[in-house]
Amino acid sequence: MPAVVKKYMSRTLVSVCKDDQLEEAIEIMYKAEISVLPVVDKENKFLGTIYSENILKNIIPEKYGFMNSNRLLYEINQAADNLKEIKGRTVKKYMSTRTSAVLENDKMHKIADIMLDNRESILFVVNERGNLRGYISRADLLYYLLRVANKEDD
Repeated sequence: MPAVVKKYMSRTLVSVCKDDQLEEAIEIMYKAEISVLPVVDKENKFLGTIYSENILKNIIPEKYGFMNSNRLLYEINQAADNLKEIKGRTVKKYMSTRTSAVLENDKMHKIADIMLDNRESILFVVNERGNLRGYISRADLLYYLLRVANKEDD
């Protein structure tokens, strides 16, 4: 029997709703030590993702990327001021709805292509009704591949 996502996925997961404030999403990211969160509705249906990178792109004053070190203090203060202005806005404004989830019964051999094609380190996992069930990471994929290499799984 081919290995499926639900065998390797992590079920422990935090999420936010589209109407939650950015401040709450940032707090959850920090506490969970994760830079991307799934966004769900009240019935736990997967709607998309909120990335810390999307928030940062909206608060760093100059082009996102390398900051000149002699302007770093100014940039940090400006970014904090910008965040102060938007922290009460909803997740909906900054979330990505183009994020695709994988099904818990998808075959593991398909996951590598999806992760590499989308440059994702985490894919959120849903059931056939679209309810969030967990996530699968590159570490999970590597563990699966190790088991295949050791002929412990297919």
